[in-house]
Amino acid sequence: MTIAKCVALAAVALALPSAVLAQDAEVKFWLKSAPNNIQGCIAADPQFTREHTFTLKGGQAEVSMPGNIHVKLKLAQPNIYAGDFVLGRLNLHMVADLAATPKTLTVTEKSLGCKWSAIKQ
Repeated sequence: MTIAKCVALAAVALALPSAVLAQDAEVKFWLKSAPNNIQGCIAADPQFTREHTFTLKGGQAEVSMPGNIHVKLKLAQPNIYAGDFVLGRLNLHMVADLAATPKTLTVTEKSLGCKWSAIKQ
């Protein structure tokens, strides 16, 4: 095999999406609200301050929340998954950072500035 073919094959292998190469995983998180959340955010605490399960299976990422809510996440960066969803009147953004040590899960509300976060210990 020529050097040019080796380089071309290496480039193709590196171009594969990280999700294809990622291993299946399941991580459980318990979110806590930020101390400076406003009253409108505090009303949502019962939904967020319970167990959430991040699952990566076959390259597909999802967070399962209490109340049978499932949020699909997309690969944003290697080992970092993100997605947006609506819960009642809240427009939320969720990020699962499996690249961090320890792993983190963060939920932020786009308009009010609410935040809930968890660190996997």
